[in-house]
Amino acid sequence: MTVAMPKRLPRRYWLAGAHVPQAVPGRAAGEANVALLIDAGRIAAVADAPSGDAPVIDLDGATVFPAFVDPHTHLDKGDLLAAGLAPERDLIDAVQRVRNDYARWTADELRLRIDFALRTAYAHGTRAMNSYCDWPVPDGPPAWPVLREARDAWRGRIDLTITSLAAIDELAGPGRGTTIARTVASGGGALGWFVYPGAPIDLLPQAFDLAARHDLALDFHVDEHLDPPVANLAHIARLARERGYGARTICGHACSAGVLPPHAMASLLDDVADSGLALVALPFTNLYLQDNGLDPAGRRRTPRRRGLLPVHEARARGIPLAFGSDNHRDPFFPAGDLDPLQALALAALAAQLDDPVGDWSDTITTTPARLLGCAWDGLLRPGAPADLVVHPGRNSAEVMARMSSGRIVIRAGRRIAVDPPDFRELDTLRRSRPGPAP
Repeated sequence: MTVAMPKRLPRRYWLAGAHVPQAVPGRAAGEANVALLIDAGRIAAVADAPSGDAPVIDLDGATVFPAFVDPHTHLDKGDLLAAGLAPERDLIDAVQRVRNDYARWTADELRLRIDFALRTAYAHGTRAMNSYCDWPVPDGPPAWPVLREARDAWRGRIDLTITSLAAIDELAGPGRGTTIARTVASGGGALGWFVYPGAPIDLLPQAFDLAARHDLALDFHVDEHLDPPVANLAHIARLARERGYGARTICGHACSAGVLPPHAMASLLDDVADSGLALVALPFTNLYLQDNGLDPAGRRRTPRRRGLLPVHEARARGIPLAFGSDNHRDPFFPAGDLDPLQALALAALAAQLDDPVGDWSDTITTTPARLLGCAWDGLLRPGAPADLVVHPGRNSAEVMARMSSGRIVIRAGRRIAVDPPDFRELDTLRRSRPGPAP
């Protein structure tokens, strides 16, 4: 499948015969015959057919997405496998393996891994993303200044937001939470916490206090497990509702919600909907790590339960929902390539999504754009940036079948001729690292 499009596009032109899912105000989802007038890097008009004398590029039903937005990545940990670390099969083991490796991270290594990741995401069609930054010490980790440096260097190509990620226990130490919040606020980031099973949930109010005091959005890694009695998401939802902070609160993972009994799941999701907070599902890492174990004889067994929050039920309640890439090629997940369309495709299989392109593409475009506070909400309307991803597939079946084949990325009205970087660029990581791998 291909789209006949010149490599050099004129300043003003029509994209005609486009299949545009969900992103054109006032039009039905999945319209298959939309024309977009591009002029000086912006969308100048949306019509049923081209008019005037601007040249016309006939897409013949190809799908046009707004450029992608990825709300949940870990650029500081990305490609640690290339540096010699091994993947884990357990979440806490993966956390510990990375913690053991912190001392070996240098600014040069972080720059190499983070820049490689951003070039990869850009080539796939991502225009904005959020990266977490592990926070092993209150004063600030080595990745924080490097991520800020990357954010400045990539501004205008990828708008990068940075969110701290510390265990909720850090709030127990005197002044530790305040130190983190001040550092994050001074760097223009968001405040993130890891809430694990058995975590001291009595510290959660302090997280909201700090966020409000420093005017920061809140982001929780929560319930990344399949232990149905444990639902820390419920406590966060209650606090978000009581504090009026739901619109500035995101919760990622929430895997245990998917294995709750039906009545408990319904009650939890009702509370989440009432709170106004948003959910982010992470199909790659959670499908890889959850329900991952051995049988009584010590042999690998096939997982029985999906590590995915109940997306259909969340959607039915109007809860803002997005999909993210999460980890890539690190101890948490030994694959992934920071491609939001790939995340949508995996979610479509795992959660049995009907018409994922027509009905769910907002989860990688407009919804995460709003969650990250992007200047453009992703809707294709006059005046919006002409930042687009054109896929030759005309429907979900064709797009999902050949996700990468023939994809064209347009930024500011111009086609970018960029391929994802070669993995061989990372070969120097292992050679340049001091000491044996942990």
